[in-house]
Amino acid sequence: METKIFHKILDEIPTYSRFLKVSEIDNLINLITKFPNVKYEKIGQTVDDESLKMLEIGKNNDKTALIIGVPHSDEPLGSLVITFFSRWLATHPEVDCFGWRWLFIPILERRGMRLNEGWFNIPESLAAMAKSSFREPTEDQYEWTFPIEYEDFKWTQSRPETIAIKEVLEKEKPKLLCNLHHSGFTNGYYYLSKDFPEIYPELSKFADSLRIPLSDKTPDVPFGKMFSPGFYQMYGLKDYLEYYKKKDPLVLPALRRGACSDEWYQKNIGGFSFNCEVPMYLSHKLKDKNPSKRSYKKMIEQRYKRKKSRLEYSIMLIEKLKEYENMADPLFLNLAKKHIANAQLSLEHEKRIIASAEDRVITKAEKFENSVIEDLFDLFFLGQIWRVAESICIKGSAPKVCLLMETSDFEIKSLARQIQEKGAFYQVPIRNSVKMQLGSILIIAEALKNKMKNSIPQNQ
Repeated sequence: METKIFHKILDEIPTYSRFLKVSEIDNLINLITKFPNVKYEKIGQTVDDESLKMLEIGKNNDKTALIIGVPHSDEPLGSLVITFFSRWLATHPEVDCFGWRWLFIPILERRGMRLNEGWFNIPESLAAMAKSSFREPTEDQYEWTFPIEYEDFKWTQSRPETIAIKEVLEKEKPKLLCNLHHSGFTNGYYYLSKDFPEIYPELSKFADSLRIPLSDKTPDVPFGKMFSPGFYQMYGLKDYLEYYKKKDPLVLPALRRGACSDEWYQKNIGGFSFNCEVPMYLSHKLKDKNPSKRSYKKMIEQRYKRKKSRLEYSIMLIEKLKEYENMADPLFLNLAKKHIANAQLSLEHEKRIIASAEDRVITKAEKFENSVIEDLFDLFFLGQIWRVAESICIKGSAPKVCLLMETSDFEIKSLARQIQEKGAFYQVPIRNSVKMQLGSILIIAEALKNKMKNSIPQNQ
């Protein structure tokens, strides 16, 4: 791809002041379907029995890319990437879709995205995000409910969106799969199905041009494998099973999830997949590698006490709502209860970690991650309970719940203020985030195309 065209596409990305709602994205997609070179077809149903549809642009059947927007309910960025890029391709037939056939799912988690719309207008407010944020429990997510059998473990409970994507993968056999995930409060990073060192310098330079630093360690799991700083091996259920079998077997009976999309795709289809995890917020404190005055063991002991105290507070709030459960939104109530159950298991695991922890001096960045970043998880859980209380309060006849809602609202705002003061977070411009994901797709698709071309034997 010519550098001129690459920059032309990215320069035309609009400046977004907020994320768009599901209805607004649907309206944009309906306009895109009017172009003659665009197909739009139903591929399945959502968990709410709503039609799930996919855009198709391009005729290069030997190279198909599947790009999935909103793979998690609270990750709306991909819907902006897809609406912009699909329209750009439809209105620029001269580029011949850059030699690819593109399949786009603008919004996969439609129900969940609607349940996050409360913070779309004010994404800079941590308190608003906490009270309006929603993500399915792991065992109910698209990303972690692909079927799998591995040793003694078996998972067959796929949600409708997972079944739809599985059928698309089986039918289309794409050479490239990208779920448009994005992170919340970490530096940026990439997950890739295979080591692809040829692209790392260009992607690193590109991220740097957008002032989005790449993480020098995987922020998600303790067993992550680094290809290069900022670039990590995709992981799946098997990695969880192997890690905990060696490190903490007591976790295994409570591990409730299936394979992830990449894990199933690699086993059954093959090809290349990647995620470009763009942050919504950044803090300069994530880069501070200077030693702190805190030891690792003391830090995790204090973290354990803090999490235990907040979990007990959350359980107390849920107990106070118990007599009104029949008035609560069942989706929010179920989420809060599952979160409490998972948090209790996590605390037990953390207690075992403390017992065998090494006593070393941690960096200031590690201290930040294990205090402020951990506090964010507690903040969002308090927001979930507030939302349960709100669903009861708005129905009337429960003044005690409305009072409890006001009390927890004060706690949420207070904790959010503390986190912001300690964290010094600033929002990444949405336009830059869209640029990073779309630019990464273009860079990787071009590199893959060239790699496939060079691997074809030449006639003598």
